[in-house]
Amino acid sequence: MPLRGFDSQTRNGIRHDLSHCTGIICRKEATAMINLDIDDIEDDPEQDEGKTKKYVLKEFDSRLDAMGALYALRIVRNARVYRRVFERSSYVDDEIFELLGLAPGTKRTSPDKAYSLRSAIKRQAVLAESAMSSRRDVLARNIGKLGDTLRFSDDERRILHLAVITRKVSGFTELWSNASLSSEGVCEAIGRAVGMTGAAVGKALRPNGRLCRSGLFETARIFLDDRNPLELNSRVGGALVSPRFEIEQFLRCLIRKGGKPRLKLEDYSHIGEAELVRRYMMDASAHHRKGVNVLLYGLPGTGKTEFVRALAGELKLELHEVPNEDSDGDPIRGNQRFSSYAICQKILAGRRRQVILFDEVEDVFGNSANAFLALFGRSFTDDSRLGKSWTNEILETNPVPTIWVCNDIGAMDRAYLRRFDMVAEFRAPGPAATRKMIERYFRPHEISDACAERLSTVEQLPPAQIERVAKVVRSLRSTSIECRDREVLRLVEASMRAMDLKAAVPTAPLPAHYDPAFINADSDLGLLIKGLGQGAGARMCFYGPPGTGKTAFAHHLGRKLGQPVQVKRSSDLLDCYLGETEKKIANAFRGAQEAHAILVIDEADGFLRDRAGASRSWEVTQVNELLTQMEAFEGIFIASTNLVDTLDAASLRRFDFKVKFDYLTSAQRRSMLARIASTAGESTDEGYRALAELDRLETLTPGDFANVLRQLHVTGAAPTATLIVQRLKQEAAMKPEGHKHRIGFLR
Repeated sequence: MPLRGFDSQTRNGIRHDLSHCTGIICRKEATAMINLDIDDIEDDPEQDEGKTKKYVLKEFDSRLDAMGALYALRIVRNARVYRRVFERSSYVDDEIFELLGLAPGTKRTSPDKAYSLRSAIKRQAVLAESAMSSRRDVLARNIGKLGDTLRFSDDERRILHLAVITRKVSGFTELWSNASLSSEGVCEAIGRAVGMTGAAVGKALRPNGRLCRSGLFETARIFLDDRNPLELNSRVGGALVSPRFEIEQFLRCLIRKGGKPRLKLEDYSHIGEAELVRRYMMDASAHHRKGVNVLLYGLPGTGKTEFVRALAGELKLELHEVPNEDSDGDPIRGNQRFSSYAICQKILAGRRRQVILFDEVEDVFGNSANAFLALFGRSFTDDSRLGKSWTNEILETNPVPTIWVCNDIGAMDRAYLRRFDMVAEFRAPGPAATRKMIERYFRPHEISDACAERLSTVEQLPPAQIERVAKVVRSLRSTSIECRDREVLRLVEASMRAMDLKAAVPTAPLPAHYDPAFINADSDLGLLIKGLGQGAGARMCFYGPPGTGKTAFAHHLGRKLGQPVQVKRSSDLLDCYLGETEKKIANAFRGAQEAHAILVIDEADGFLRDRAGASRSWEVTQVNELLTQMEAFEGIFIASTNLVDTLDAASLRRFDFKVKFDYLTSAQRRSMLARIASTAGESTDEGYRALAELDRLETLTPGDFANVLRQLHVTGAAPTATLIVQRLKQEAAMKPEGHKHRIGFLR
C-alpha cells in the first residue's frame, strides 16, 4: 500500500529512517509496517476544516522520550487501536498526548502549525523516526550485552527494548488501559511497534520461553495486567538505560554481596541440622549440583542469616544476598525480588563456588495474613502473578545453590515446602551455648561470673547481640566490673525490648547461699538426685504451698546434674489463637529434648486442670497435648503446682514421682532464724521469746524468710531475732491459713 498524504521523497525518507531507528528492526518489516499503518488512519476532510480540536507538535526532551513516542505512535496509527484510544474512550488522559509529543493548540497557535489529531500523529511519527536515525542507541547496545549472556534471540531483544521504554517513559500505562486489547491484540500492537508479526510476538512471549523465564518481568505470565502487558522489573529497566552498563554492575543492581560473618559455625552447636546443612552445601558446591535449596526458619534473632554467612565463609563460597529494600530504603515487593533472583541464577550459572541467600521469603511464598485470608479463598501472594509453575521449576532447576530464610512457615504452600531438599528450624541457643558465646566475646574478668550467668539464661538472646554488647561496653571504658555488669544488663534489656522479645533479664535462678536442707519434702531428695544422675529420665510433679522451694529445687537439680533448666510459665505457652498453645507446648518439649535440658512448667495447674469440668474444646486439647508430650519426652520433666487437687486425674497417674513440698518444720525454722539473725543488741530473754513465737508459726516457708530479709535490706534495720519473727508473723497472717478461726464450742 502507498504512503498516502506524503510525496515520494518523504515516503522514501520515512522508510530509510525507520530502518535505522533502533538498530533492531529490519528494513523489510519496517517498510511493511509503515505502509499498513499510515493507510489505516487517513485524514478526514471535515476535520481539516477546523471543526475539530487542533494539536501542535512538541520536541522531545530526551532520547527515551523520543523512543517512547516512536513506539506509541506506531501503535496508535492502527485504525482499530486509534478508535479504542481516542474515539471510544470517554476520557483521554493528558499523559497519552504527552507520550505522543502532542499538545492542544491555542488561539495564538499559527494555523500552519496546528493539525487535526490524525494528521498530528502522522507528522509526529515522521519527526520521531528521523530523530532516532541519527543517534546512537545505548539501550540497544546494553540489551545486546544482556542478550548475549542470557542467550536471547533477535525477536526477544526487540521486545525487551520495547519493555524498557514502556517502563521508563510515562504514558504507556494510560495508553494500554485505554486500548484495552485482548492478548492477541496486544501481540499485534507489540509487533507493529517493533516490526514483528503478532504470531512471532506470541511465540517469543510464550510462558515457557526464555524471555518469560528470565525473571526480567515482574509477572511470569505476560499480558496478565492490561495496564502494562510488558511489566518489567523496575531495577532492570533502570540498569539497561545506563551508559556504563556492564553485566557485573547489572548483577549488583539486583543482588548484593553477602555480609561478613560475625559468628562461627561452632556457635550453632545447639542446632542439630547445622552440621547436615554444612555437609550438604559442601557436596553441592564441589559437584556443581542443580536444584539445591535449603530452607531455614525460626523466630527472629535466632541467627539464621548469620549462620548462612558463617557457612559461606567456612566453605569459601561467594555469597550473594537478595535484598528486601532498595537503595532508598523502600521495600521491594516479593515478585520483584523473586524475578531478580531468577535473573541472577542465569547470570551466575557458569560460575563455581557460588551461593545465594534469599531472606524473608514470606512475601514470596506466603505470609502470616494468608492463613486468615485462606478462609475466604484469597491470599496476598498471588500465584497467578508470580507463576506457580515457574516458581516450582526454578526451585527444581536452579544452577546456584540457594538458602532460603523465613521466620514462619505456617502460611507457606505445601507444594513449595516439599521442593526444599532440607528444612531446618533454628531456635535460640540454650544456656550452655550462650555461655560459650559470652566467654568468646567478653575478655577474661571483663564482666563477673554472676553477670555472665544471668545473660546465659536470657531466652531468645540473638547471638550477634552478644558480640555487639561486648563491643559497646568495651568502648565505654568503665573501670569497675560492677559498672560494666550494669551496662551489659541495661544494653541487653533495651535491645530485647526494642526487638519486642522477652525483655526482662532474669535474676540468678539460685542465690549463692541456697541450701536444700531447708526444704521439707515427703521424699528423699538426695536419693532422687543420685538416681537421676545415672542418666534416667523422669516425670515429676512438685506440689505444695507457694514459697516452699519447688522451682528453686529444680534449678538445684540442674546444677547437680550439670544440665540447663528451662522454665516455662503461662505467659510463655498460652496463646489467644486456636491451636497455638498446643504448638508452643510441643515446641517447649522439643527444645528441651534437643538442648538436653530439664523442662519445668511452673504453675502447671493452668494446663492440667481436670477435663471433666472443661466447658470448651481447647481446654481439653491443651491437656491432651501436654500429656502426649510428657509420655514421649525422654528427659527430666517437672510440673510444679500449688493446686494439686485441681489436676486432671489421668495426668497425675503419668507422673513417676509426686513430691510434696511442705511448710518448714520447727527445727528448720529455728535453724534458718539462727543463720540469718544477729544477736547484737538483743537480750537472751528476748531471743527465747522470739523462738517461742516462731514455734507457733507453722505455715512458714523459705520464701517468707527471703521476703523478710529483703524488707530489712530496704529499711536498713538490724536483723534481730525479735524483728525477724515479728515480720514473719505478719507474713503468716496474710496467708489463707492465717485467716481461719475456730468457731462455736471448737474455739
